[in-house]
Amino acid sequence: MTVKLTRVSKVMAIMVLGAVWSWSSSSSGGMGMVMAQEDDDDVICSAANYNWTVVGGAASAWRPGDDTPDVHIVMQVTDPIGEYAKYSVAVASLWAQTHDFTMAVHSQLPEGTPEHPTPEGMDHRFGKVALMKEYMEDVHGGSCPAEWLLWLDADVLMTVEYDWTRPLIETYPDSHIIGSRDIGGEGVMNSGVMLVKCSEWSSLFFEHWWTHPLATAGKPDQLALGELIGLPENSEYITVLSGEAINTAPFWWHSFVPGVSPVLHLINQPKETRRAVGSALLSKLCTAPGADSMDEFEEDGSDSEYMTVNWNWSWEWLATEYVTSLETVTGAFGTTEDKEAVIQASKASEFLASYFSEQNPPQHDKALRVLDTSLRYTEKHELGGTALLMARVAETLTALGRYEQADGLFNAAQNQYQHQLKTGLTGPEGTPALYQIIKGRAGAAMANKKGELALELYHTALAGQEKYYGKEHVAVAVTVDEIGTVFATYGQHAKAAEYFVRAVTINDEKLGLHDPTSIVVRCHLAVAYLRSGNPAGDDVLAHAVAETVKHGSPHLARKVSGRLSALATSFENAGGEENSFKALYVHSLVTEVIEAGFGKVSAEFATAVGNMATTLVGGDKVRDALLLFESALEVDREVYGEEDLAVATDHFNIGYVQSKLGMFTEAAESFENSAAIRAAKLPMGEAAEEVVHARSRAAKARKAGGAASKMEL
Repeated sequence: MTVKLTRVSKVMAIMVLGAVWSWSSSSSGGMGMVMAQEDDDDVICSAANYNWTVVGGAASAWRPGDDTPDVHIVMQVTDPIGEYAKYSVAVASLWAQTHDFTMAVHSQLPEGTPEHPTPEGMDHRFGKVALMKEYMEDVHGGSCPAEWLLWLDADVLMTVEYDWTRPLIETYPDSHIIGSRDIGGEGVMNSGVMLVKCSEWSSLFFEHWWTHPLATAGKPDQLALGELIGLPENSEYITVLSGEAINTAPFWWHSFVPGVSPVLHLINQPKETRRAVGSALLSKLCTAPGADSMDEFEEDGSDSEYMTVNWNWSWEWLATEYVTSLETVTGAFGTTEDKEAVIQASKASEFLASYFSEQNPPQHDKALRVLDTSLRYTEKHELGGTALLMARVAETLTALGRYEQADGLFNAAQNQYQHQLKTGLTGPEGTPALYQIIKGRAGAAMANKKGELALELYHTALAGQEKYYGKEHVAVAVTVDEIGTVFATYGQHAKAAEYFVRAVTINDEKLGLHDPTSIVVRCHLAVAYLRSGNPAGDDVLAHAVAETVKHGSPHLARKVSGRLSALATSFENAGGEENSFKALYVHSLVTEVIEAGFGKVSAEFATAVGNMATTLVGGDKVRDALLLFESALEVDREVYGEEDLAVATDHFNIGYVQSKLGMFTEAAESFENSAAIRAAKLPMGEAAEEVVHARSRAAKARKAGGAASKMEL
C-alpha cells in the first residue's frame, strides 16, 4: 500500500496531536476512534481527517461500518501522561489506518481518577485488564469490534509500517493471547503489548486476572498474569514469545533493531524522554521526503495534493534524541528543589549511565560522573534507594579498574540494604535487589582476579535466590551461568559445563530455545564443551549460531561473537595445524553472526574479517589472508572514509602480508599510506610511534625490493 499524507501547514500537523485530547465524558461507551479516509489507499496526516474521541469508562461496542476489521487497537490515556501519550497515540493511529484497523483510546475507569485510573487499592496498570475484559463481554448491546484486540501501553511506539500481527495470528492459530516475555522483570509476559483473541476463553481469563488476589492486594498486573500463565489449564491458549519479538527491554538498545522491531517500548523511561522520542518519530512520519522537518510543509509550493511517506528512513536520530532528553532531565540536579523533578532526574541518570557504559567503546568515565551526581543529590533530598545507586557506582568503578574502591562501596551498599530489609524501608525492589548487590561485588572480585572470593559471593547470592524464587527460576539460571563463567575463566571448563548445563536447562524450560538469553548461555556451554574436549560442543555451538543469525540483533550478535572470538583465540594460542583449522572455523562463524547483526558494510564486519585474516597469516595461508585484509579495507573505507585510523590499520596489515609474499613495491606503498593517515590523525603527528613504525616498514620493503631486483639482474 502506498502511504500518503495530506500536504498541510506546520500548524495543521501539530493539530494532529491536539486532536487526541478532544475528551468525551461519556460513561456509557460510544465511538472509540474514527479513521476517516478519502480512499482506501490514503493515510491522512491531518487533524481534519480524524475524529479521536477518548471514551470515558467502559469499552466501546462500536463496529465500523459493515465489515469487522482484523484488529482493533486499544489504549488508555489520562491527563498526567498526556504530554507523551499523544505522540504514541498519533503514531499508532497512522499505523492503524495503513492496515484498515480501528482504534479506541480510553480514559480512566469509572471508579478511578486521571491520576489513578483504577479503583483505590488496585495497581494503576490494571486498567488494561478491565477495558479488555469489557470489550469481550456483551455490553451496551454490542459485540467485540474485531476478531483480535491489540493492547498498547501509552509508552509504546509503532516503528515499522508492515502488519506484524497477521503472521503471528497465522503462526499461532490456537492461541488466544500472544505477547513477549518480560525482559528483566518479574512477570512471565510483558503486558504492554498483547494480541488478544475475542473469545469466551479470553473473556474468562481476563475476569480471573481482574479478580486475582494479587490484583485486589495492589500488586502489579504482571505478577497476577504470571501466576495465571503458570496454570496448566491456561498454557495451551497463551503464547509467550521471546522478549524482543513484539516488545523491547527496559534498556531498549539491548533488543531494539531499527527497521525490524515492530515496536519501541520505553519502559520506565522519564516522561520527557517518552515525549521527545515520540515527538521525533511522529515528525519523521509526517515530514515530506527530502524535507528536514514538519516546518518545511508550509514552505513547499507544490500543487500536488499528497506527499508520500516512507517508514524506512534512517534511525540515526534515535540515539541523539534519547541522550539529549535524558540529559535535559538530569539537569534538575542542583537547579531545583522540586522532589518529583529530582526523582525523575535520578531515574534518567540510571538509563543515561547504562547507555554510556554500553557504547562501543564504553564511556565509563561519563557514566561515573552521571551516577556520582545522582547519588549526591539523592542523598541530599533523602529520596531513598541510595544503596542501589551506590552499587551502580561501584559497578562503574569496577569497569574502570578501581577495584578496591568498588569493593568498599559494594560492601557499604550491601550493609545499608540489609539494614533496610530489616526495617522495611527497601521500597518495591525488595529482597532480590540484595542478591544483585552481592553479585555485583562478586563481579568486582572476579575482575580483580580474586576468583575464590567471587565464587563465595556468587554462591551466597545463589542460595538466597533459590530460597526466594525456587531452584528453577530464570534469575537463578543467571547466577548459575555466572558461576560457570568463573570456573571457565580459571580453565576449569568441565566444571563450568556442569553449571552451564543447569542454566541451559532452566532457560530452555522457562524462556524457550529461541530466547536471546538461552542462546547466549548455550554459547557458553558450547565453548566449555569444546575447551574441555567434549564433542557435543559442535552441535551446541551450531544451534547457538543458527539462532543468533535468525534473530539478526546487533546486541545479541555482539555478545555471541565476543564469546566465539575468545574461543578462536584459545585455539590459536594452543598451536598446531588442527587448532589452527578450528580457529578458522570459529572465525567463520563469527563473520556469519556479525553479518546477520550488523551487515557486511559495518565496522564490526571489517574487524571480524580482519581477525580471520590474521589467523590465516599465522597458518601460513598468506595469499588468502591478503584477500581478506583487502576486503576489510574496502568495508572500512565505505564506513569511515579514506582518512580514518581503521583504514590506516588495514593498509598496514596489507603491507605486512604483501611483504611476506615478496610484493615489496606494493608493500612500501601500503605502509606509506598507513603512515600518512596516522600522521594526520594522531596527536603527535610524524613523531607518533605508529607513524615511525610504518615509515620504517616502508623503508625496509623498498630496500628488500631493491635487493630482489639486483638478484634478478
